[in-house]
Amino acid sequence: MQEEYLHFLWRMKRLNFTQLKLTNGAPVSVEEVGWYNLDAGPDFFNGTVLIDGIKWSGNIELHIKSSDWYVHKHHLDDAYNNVILHVVFKHDKDVIVNGVKLPTIELENHIDLAHLRNYESIISTPSQVPCSNIVKNYKLSLLQQIDVSFLHRIERKGLELLELIKFEERDKYSVLLASVLKAVGGRVNKLPMQELACILPYKLIAKEQWDNNRLEALVFGTAGFLNGEIQDDYYQELKYTWQLLKHKHNLSEMNKCSWKFSGIRPNSFPTFVLAQVSGFLLQFNIYNLSALDAHQIIKEVNNLSGTYLDDYWKTHFIFGKSTKIRNLNFSKLFKQNLIINGLVPYFVSLKHLYNDFSYSDKAVELMEKLPSESNNVINYWKTIGFSAENALQSQGLLELNNEFCKFKKCLSCKVGIENLEK
Repeated sequence: MQEEYLHFLWRMKRLNFTQLKLTNGAPVSVEEVGWYNLDAGPDFFNGTVLIDGIKWSGNIELHIKSSDWYVHKHHLDDAYNNVILHVVFKHDKDVIVNGVKLPTIELENHIDLAHLRNYESIISTPSQVPCSNIVKNYKLSLLQQIDVSFLHRIERKGLELLELIKFEERDKYSVLLASVLKAVGGRVNKLPMQELACILPYKLIAKEQWDNNRLEALVFGTAGFLNGEIQDDYYQELKYTWQLLKHKHNLSEMNKCSWKFSGIRPNSFPTFVLAQVSGFLLQFNIYNLSALDAHQIIKEVNNLSGTYLDDYWKTHFIFGKSTKIRNLNFSKLFKQNLIINGLVPYFVSLKHLYNDFSYSDKAVELMEKLPSESNNVINYWKTIGFSAENALQSQGLLELNNEFCKFKKCLSCKVGIENLEK
């Protein structure tokens, strides 16, 4: 028995409420089960019950055993003082709140055992996706759940982005810079990129954007890469310019050791990625971004040119170590990350910053126009019967897989519920 299953039975009213009684034998009438709470605090807010002819309104808490009230230390938390009803699978201990026994319903003899066995069968499967063998039979529910999961994902990313930036610095250009840096950092250098976003103000970039050398010096210097003794002309020029800018603007810089190079391909080395960020800032017209539609934004990103990067990077991935010559075109993956993990969270954050829902509409439109990503999760879903048609669906599948399927939260998924109720 899992507490989540009890929550499901209660919120879906999948109990015979006419037969429920308190543990002391008194009749109880449940008029409102309450609002399901997914955050800290009681499980259901604002429930209404009738006990001995008296109507009680307040919060309702569910547990496997009534003694869990004390195991979870609710008796030490004032947030639980307004609980009017305790609903448990097994009553093994009276709970005292404000000096009075808390009215309790025991569900052990009121649960549909066939339904319970079906639930236990679903969540006990070793498969990566609990419903992998039947998910293709529930395509409509799956599509609905993918849409919900996608919206959860971009909302979370948009709010995380705003939290990264100090309140007084939350103009849309600073938000965009932070979002771009966070997007291109990848799994390994995500945190250093976030640190860089916090100490590299966009207002300063705008001042120095007129000169390639000054912009690159500003980016690499703030990132902590220009304190070495590398003897090549490009590096020394950047280092000299950085010292001038640092003194002029009283700038701080990161510890170079924050950046990771091991375990990633040269194209993802932070030095080369930051060179690409500089190239992006030099050519992408961010001031006109909000006025562009989805097609125009995608076109602008696809037209990013490597000619804005210094020729030094044709033969380098890091400072001071040369490689064979190559072109400097922005990769398909870089452009994809820029839109999916950069511009889309940026537009969602603007929705919250300006209370303008047209920004989230643009984020959704962008994802609908982009092709699906290709990775292990998306490829696995293909093998069990569902192929993502665009980036919205592939991002929704990632969220569904990582936040629902992995933790077997089938009772919070439309497919899981439909499968359970078949």
